[in-house]
Amino acid sequence: MAKKIDWCGVFVVCVTPFKQDGALDEVATRALVDQLIKDGVDGLILAGSTGEWFSMSDDERIELFRIATDHNKGRVKLLAGVAALATATSVKLTKAAKDLGMDGVLLLPPPYVLPNEAELMAFFTAVDTVGLPIMLYNNPARTGVNLDAKWLRKLAALKNVVALKESAKDIGQIADSLREVGDELAVFTGIEPYIVPTLQRGGVGVAAMAPNVLGSFAVEFFRAAARGDWAETVRRQPVIDQFYTRMYGAGINPYVVQKEAMTLLGRPSGFPRAPLLPMNDSQRASLKTLLDSFDLGHR
Repeated sequence: MAKKIDWCGVFVVCVTPFKQDGALDEVATRALVDQLIKDGVDGLILAGSTGEWFSMSDDERIELFRIATDHNKGRVKLLAGVAALATATSVKLTKAAKDLGMDGVLLLPPPYVLPNEAELMAFFTAVDTVGLPIMLYNNPARTGVNLDAKWLRKLAALKNVVALKESAKDIGQIADSLREVGDELAVFTGIEPYIVPTLQRGGVGVAAMAPNVLGSFAVEFFRAAARGDWAETVRRQPVIDQFYTRMYGAGINPYVVQKEAMTLLGRPSGFPRAPLLPMNDSQRASLKTLLDSFDLGHR
């Protein structure tokens, strides 16, 4: 069976640039769009978890979609993060993305809610009826819901479910999901260290965070793995692994680490929004030491 959509490659879940007072920074947002496209990404995902959607109002997310759509001008695929606790909110945001001409949406199961099977199916069906392509996002650690192969078989039957971002840290589940729906859905890993095993099992892309910070280095890591250039993949893999270890191993929210790293590297990023807090001077110095140790070449 042919895949429902031709999405593939590197889709970056963008940070959302905020000013120090918490306001959305339109200038930095436009600069970030340009920077990531220059880095060679194939798609941008706005207001995902990395984009701190949980601290944004519906109107702010729609305004972010508008800015990105206006500035992208069709250069790369553009997806809207429409995660929400309430079905009506996800539907509203999906309709807004459709009206703006965006290419699709990234959709988590409702976080915190822990819906039962009927409720979860009704949620995805409601968003599906809007008529915009959907990339499902499986992140059981954040939602308490695991979209395993059995679930994916049911959801793949929905007309507009076309892709999957898989962030379960389980190679066995990734393999099962690809066997079950890989011929229909474009399967992306959500975690850069899992690019190689995902591609080896039939995945088509990565939808994750590293290009925000590592730019073209992270894009070329994926490209090398996709073309089977193992020497180049092995050369770049340690940087990817160390970056992820630093993001998740220092007791600081990874979304904060990314923005601090981007600022240190001179990339458009902005400030985290409360309840997240910036790093202190000691934490920032430690991060700079790590970044200085990376041979990123052209960023």
